[in-house]
Amino acid sequence: MKKSILLTVLFFLLTFTAKAQIEYIFAAQDDASAYVEHYLNPAINGLMYDLNNGWYSRAKAHEKFGFDFSFTASIAMIPSDEQYFQFIASDYNNLTIGSGSSELPTIAGSETATELEINVEDNLFSIDALDGHGDKWLKEFFIPIAIPTPMIQAGIGLPLNTDLKIRFFPNTEREGIAFNLLGIGIKHELSQYFQKGDKNLFTLSGLAAFTKVNVTYTPDNIEIPGNDQALTMSFNTYTAQAIAGVNLKIVNFYAGFGYVGGSTDLGVKGTYEFDLDDNSTVDVTVTDPIDLNFTMSGFKTTLGTRFNLGPVKIFGDYTFQKYPSITAGVAFSLR
Repeated sequence: MKKSILLTVLFFLLTFTAKAQIEYIFAAQDDASAYVEHYLNPAINGLMYDLNNGWYSRAKAHEKFGFDFSFTASIAMIPSDEQYFQFIASDYNNLTIGSGSSELPTIAGSETATELEINVEDNLFSIDALDGHGDKWLKEFFIPIAIPTPMIQAGIGLPLNTDLKIRFFPNTEREGIAFNLLGIGIKHELSQYFQKGDKNLFTLSGLAAFTKVNVTYTPDNIEIPGNDQALTMSFNTYTAQAIAGVNLKIVNFYAGFGYVGGSTDLGVKGTYEFDLDDNSTVDVTVTDPIDLNFTMSGFKTTLGTRFNLGPVKIFGDYTFQKYPSITAGVAFSLR
């Protein structure tokens, strides 16, 4: 499965980051982290929201030892107010606006003509501010600027009307990216404790799930000389939800409400040697220039429908949250 699951979107993100020559910002030393945090924030948050989607396509649990295997694609849409950020001069020591607007694009914004100046030992050097790539995403996805995340998942029915759900991808290396993923979820029917009458028509369940993703990117074409250069990312996301469902023969309707959260550690490792005035001497050497932690949390409400075509199930839902999202998928399911 070439670049499957989250690897697809991570490769997409890292490729755009490399094309932006983001490493030139590292010469700003301590200011680099503040700038990069603003720039990447919507993409990282979009990935975390996506990782909390797609855990279910109905409220009802499998019968004992029933199972499903599903493929889902979730797209978290980035709010328009997160496509740009305001450069506040007092937040930076070595980085200033040389010319152009102080409203700078995030990775989800558009191109900019702004130039930045880096103060290195009382000498000023100019670099271009990082362009956003939201206009390119629009051409690919035909929807508001978004982060797409495909996911493969398996579930099995356990005793006591409980499902165990697993997302797993072994450590894989491809085109400089080392990637692994593990997600575990538990869904348990709550309506069995109070429901009378037709227990198959309406179901109320609870879900708790956790996903962890580790990524290391070792580029082979960075223009800045140095040693042991790499980008590392570690995602940890979680969700707890109540799920209500109406179970009909051909179609199921489901609705979820709950809480999502997550954190991502992002680090740029290695040494970077900058000759900013092109005089064949190193003006500044920076070691491990980026060390960031992104966090997100909030409530979500999901409304969805699943069509039952024998063992094949087709489903889709919409989630109301800070980064609204659309999820669709297909599953092979028995019992």
